[in-house]
Amino acid sequence: MYKKKIILGCMNFGGGWNTNPISKEDEKTATEAIETALECGIYTFDHADIYAGGKAETVFGRILKSKPELREKIKIQTKAGILLRAGINESNIYNSSRKYIENQVLKSLENLETEYLDTFLIHRPDVLTDVREIAETFDFLREKGLVREFGVSNMSVYQMKSLYDAYDFPLVTNQIQFSLHHSLMIDAGFFVNNTANTEIYCISGMLEYSRAEDFEIQAWSPLAKGFYAKSESENQINTSKLLTKLALEYQTNVSAILLAWIFKLPAKLAPIIGTTNNERIKQCSEALKINLSHDDWYNLYLTAKGLKLP
Repeated sequence: MYKKKIILGCMNFGGGWNTNPISKEDEKTATEAIETALECGIYTFDHADIYAGGKAETVFGRILKSKPELREKIKIQTKAGILLRAGINESNIYNSSRKYIENQVLKSLENLETEYLDTFLIHRPDVLTDVREIAETFDFLREKGLVREFGVSNMSVYQMKSLYDAYDFPLVTNQIQFSLHHSLMIDAGFFVNNTANTEIYCISGMLEYSRAEDFEIQAWSPLAKGFYAKSESENQINTSKLLTKLALEYQTNVSAILLAWIFKLPAKLAPIIGTTNNERIKQCSEALKINLSHDDWYNLYLTAKGLKLP
């Protein structure tokens, strides 16, 4: 049986997305966040080579070097494949070629001060790299003992199926944006054979596919960046009121209710919380103990969308 888990996103470790050097205070903040996460039963830490310009991995590595006993207690995953502002008009471009991914994995291992990654993910789909080349890259990294498991990020069902056909080992996760506010993964399923059906099908069927192939969906931005703390629309106001009401009923907090809404879905779902605030980490961890009722789940969805189901 799948055990509910929360992942701590490390994208703001190391002082955040700026060119400032990592300070002692930055390292102290990251250390305390890791310690708080472990105290709360959070053992997986999510990275990417681009997070904070590489500082996130670097400061995490410094902490691991000073506390080597941590390595066997935790799981580290990182991602690569995005070249920030490398294209025309400072657009990002994507690269999943074998040479590029292998080089980035080696850099991440060096930054993180570890001999292996528990999981490595392709950060964004690169249409110019054949899935067979990606499979060869995964095979090489696994055989060398550099990476134990592999996954993807921001891929559709069809993109994952294509890679599944080329790779002999199971993918363990797809990391996608998902929350009460950004719920594309389930929206289309509610309006099958209905004129109100969503026009966005790229992520439709992901929940069912994850169950069929037994992989984990990691939900990034599960709290929707404080969307329901705003009062810009009637839906936001009504949802905020309902979240507050439910938080009181379940004797918890709004963040925990939002994560419990994700956990209610019958699949392997792991929200990634991106914070270095120790109190926020503790609040989010309360979701691990909450079982939202069937009616409360639907009422949150209906209120957030401001609609009636057919």
